Amino acid sequence: MPIERLAAAIFAAAIICGVVTVGGIAFSDPWDKLAHFIVFSSLTVCLWRATEMPMLAVAAALLLGGMDEWRQAYIPGRFSDAKDFVADACAVLSTATLLFMQRKTVCAESSPQ
Repeated sequence: MPIERLAAAIFAAAIICGVVTVGGIAFSDPWDKLAHFIVFSSLTVCLWRATEMPMLAVAAALLLGGMDEWRQAYIPGRFSDAKDFVADACAVLSTATLLFMQRKTVCAESSPQ
């Protein structure tokens, strides 16, 4: 495994552990959505680079976002918010779109002869 993929996998694991184990940091209302966006955008980039499987990266990040909000409904002092999941999903999908657009496709017409 190249060092870049290993580093991305380690960062993705750290983000996942942080989402799952940390009780959450209290941000005021508009800033908590930005925090969700940053975390899940970073997670998407790390999973994308680590696995080199775009659909798996997107599915895993969306699944983690949904499971995290579902889990919060059962933790005392926390509450589940659909707007948080929407922020997570927007981050995942917009980041995946940008990463997909960054990929270069090789076609016969543009390759050197």
